[in-house]
Amino acid sequence: MLIINKDSVNAIKQKLDDFGKRQEVIDEVRRMLEIKQTLLWRAEYGTCCGSLCSITSQLTREVEVLENTLTALESGDVDRAAYLLEEYNHALEENREPSQPNYR
Repeated sequence: MLIINKDSVNAIKQKLDDFGKRQEVIDEVRRMLEIKQTLLWRAEYGTCCGSLCSITSQLTREVEVLENTLTALESGDVDRAAYLLEEYNHALEENREPSQPNYR
């Protein structure tokens, strides 16, 4: 998975009900976490082009939710993992760019 969006998160949530796919879900969440941690690192240490403060706080929130999701999955708490993935979806939706920006 290279694109992290609402559809990809929903696909992961659907796999939660299938016990046989639990490790696959854990691996996918771990990969999402790695991607977001890398983006966070780049935002924190690559501020030569101005302030990235809002991006950093957004990515920090996403990383925290994914870390908690991974912990819930590894401990077998599927209900909490589903809740956290829904929270993650909300964070993605809240911070996404509009498809047609209103430039003036």
